[in-house]
Amino acid sequence: MKCPECGFVNIAGADECDSCQAPLVHLEQFSPKQGMERRILQGTVASLAPQAAAKVGPEESLSRAIEAMREAKVGCLLVVDGRKLEGIISERELLFRVPAHADFSKMAVRDAMRPKPTCLQEEDQVADVFNRMAMSGHRHMPVRFKDGSYGVVSARDLLRYLCK
Repeated sequence: MKCPECGFVNIAGADECDSCQAPLVHLEQFSPKQGMERRILQGTVASLAPQAAAKVGPEESLSRAIEAMREAKVGCLLVVDGRKLEGIISERELLFRVPAHADFSKMAVRDAMRPKPTCLQEEDQVADVFNRMAMSGHRHMPVRFKDGSYGVVSARDLLRYLCK
């Protein structure tokens, strides 16, 4: 990579010129060419068509939460208190946060939920969703719509989007 300031030829990917220390970061803007690369970098959460979220209250029992998941045919519920997002509960929380012999009718959702989940916005990039899911190990992420309501994006939604 040639430095625009002094003309010195630096190795590809250098952050600054080895000769004059001029910044070179801005020269290596990655632009997606086509296909999946473009869809990941230019797509937004809105293009994933997030579904309206199924919800449960923090004080409801885990048995009620499981029943709600079955009824809605979803793998997670947002835990809301009024209009405030308190947490998220998914199959994974039920598997890994609840003792094997727990009485689900006596345990509150609050005791098993993942509190204060990272919330996506409709304009966030698909690449950001991939990164957040990969780094956190979560397969469901809440989305806050512009009207203040919530939806959910899942790993399955990402796969559907990529397969189009």
